[in-house]
Amino acid sequence: MKSFCIIGLGRFGQTLAKSLVRNGHEVVIVDEDEESINALADYVSDAVIGDPTNEAVLRQAGVADADCVVISISNNLNDCIITTLLLKDMGVKKVVVRANSDLEWRVLEKVGADMVVFPEKQMGEKLAYTLDKNNVMDHIQFSNEYSIVETSAPSQWIGKSMIELNIRRDYGVNVIAVSGEDGKMNISPDPKKPFSAGDTVTVIGENRNIDKLVKMK
Repeated sequence: MKSFCIIGLGRFGQTLAKSLVRNGHEVVIVDEDEESINALADYVSDAVIGDPTNEAVLRQAGVADADCVVISISNNLNDCIITTLLLKDMGVKKVVVRANSDLEWRVLEKVGADMVVFPEKQMGEKLAYTLDKNNVMDHIQFSNEYSIVETSAPSQWIGKSMIELNIRRDYGVNVIAVSGEDGKMNISPDPKKPFSAGDTVTVIGENRNIDKLVKMK
C-alpha cells in the first residue's frame, strides 16, 4: 500500500482519489472548498480544508510522509507553482502536477515537479493514434520511443507460432498477451501455439517497429 495526497478536487482530482482508494492505497485530500472535501471525506484516510499554498495546511495534511503528492489545482498556475516549491522544500519524495497547456508543462518542470501530466493532450493523442490505425484497439505510449499496443494479429501470422515467426528478431517487438475471438486474454501465451484468425495481440516495442506492425494487413 502506498500513501498519496491529492491537492485540488476538480473532476480529475476526485477521480484519481477514488481510483487510488479502490486500489487499496491510503489517500489524503486537500482543497479550499468545504463542499468538495465533504463529498469525498468518507472515502479517504484524511481530509484537510485549506489553502494548499499555505505551508501549515500542507504540514497538517502530512505531505512529507506521503509517497507521492498530486497537485490538481484547476486554472491557477501561480498556485501550482507555489505549492510545488513548498512541497519540494519540505522534502516530498515525488510531486506530480497537472498542467493545462504545453507552456504550463514546461514551467512546472522548471520549478521542480517530478512529473507533469496533461490529461487532455495525452488522451487526445492516444485517441488520435487509435483512430488513425484501423486495427489498433488500444495504445499506451510510455516514452518517446516505446509503446504498448493492442492490435489484430497480421494475416501473415495466422497459422504460425511466435517461435516460427521469430517475432522478436524479425519484427522488433515482444508479444505480451494474446486474446481470442471470445475476448479472453492470455497474458502468458504459449510461444508454440499458432495464431488463429480473429486473434488480437498486445505487443511492446519501439514505436517505429510497432508502426510497421500495425500497418500490416
